[in-house]
Amino acid sequence: MWLLLIEDETRLATFLKMGLEEEGYIVDIAGDGAEGEAMALANAYDALIIDWRLPQQDGKTVVEHVRAAGREVPILMLTALGDVEHRVAGLDAGADDYMPKPFKFEELLARLRALLRRPPLTMQEDVFQVGALELDTKRRQAALGGTRLDLRTKEYALLEDFARHPNEVVSRTVIAERVWGDAFYVTDNVIDVTISGLRQKLVGAQSASPAPQAVRIETVRGVGYRLATE
Repeated sequence: MWLLLIEDETRLATFLKMGLEEEGYIVDIAGDGAEGEAMALANAYDALIIDWRLPQQDGKTVVEHVRAAGREVPILMLTALGDVEHRVAGLDAGADDYMPKPFKFEELLARLRALLRRPPLTMQEDVFQVGALELDTKRRQAALGGTRLDLRTKEYALLEDFARHPNEVVSRTVIAERVWGDAFYVTDNVIDVTISGLRQKLVGAQSASPAPQAVRIETVRGVGYRLATE
């Protein structure tokens, strides 16, 4: 496996590179965000490990640009900013997992293995429709009743997952596994915040439509959520 580590703390980067190479990985290092983004877009890495606080360009921006370029490479974000808001922001930018500093190397290895076990994304079609909801999976865009939804990365991923299973009750554990790729490390609070933001945007799109369509996310107490299309 070929990894890119974007980390400006030289001692930490050296330690992680040595440890990962002992585990059989091939590791490239970038010391700032601009260099890291260029390397990430120029090479077919199996996974990216990106620090949030970087010179030249922060890690969140790197993640956003990698995703905007259509790259589906697994991304693990590292940061000393451990509050929920930063965690949500990192995941919404397109990171697949998030590790607050300081951390145990063994845990980083476990999370990396979990990310690399995920099957590659395959799109069954570029555009599909559920009721008044239309999703363009190639551009990762969605519209409701003709009104385009301004969605963050994880909001879109969550909506697409709901749309592929309309009217089906989905537990938080299943949501964490299918949308974030790991049911163990994603908190209920992160899921709830993402669902709350998505709900608001669905309501806003329907209120702006001259002919509102009944598409909403319902809470099934004690079980999970479902996308109701009728």
